[in-house]
Amino acid sequence: AQTGTGKTAAFSLPLLSRLDESVKGAQILVLAPTRELALQVAEAMEGFAENLSKLRVVAVYGGTGYGEQIREFKKGAQIVVGTPGRIMDHIEKG
Repeated sequence: AQTGTGKTAAFSLPLLSRLDESVKGAQILVLAPTRELALQVAEAMEGFAENLSKLRVVAVYGGTGYGEQIREFKKGAQIVVGTPGRIMDHIEKG
């Protein structure tokens, strides 16, 4: 579908309405086929949730080091948006 038709909002807004800000761990996992789309979705979700002050979103994808992504996980991201390969890498590494 065309850009700007609300696809990301259509799945993000219902998920965000069920999010518990007091829980520091991951509550929402979004898989994206490319790093560009993962970044776009993460940015959009941050925008939709701008009034949720304690919300943390982390985008994980290949082509970058694991260090920064792991630091973001440790800070307590409630939403993880990433590519399948990198998500699996993080799951396997623990």
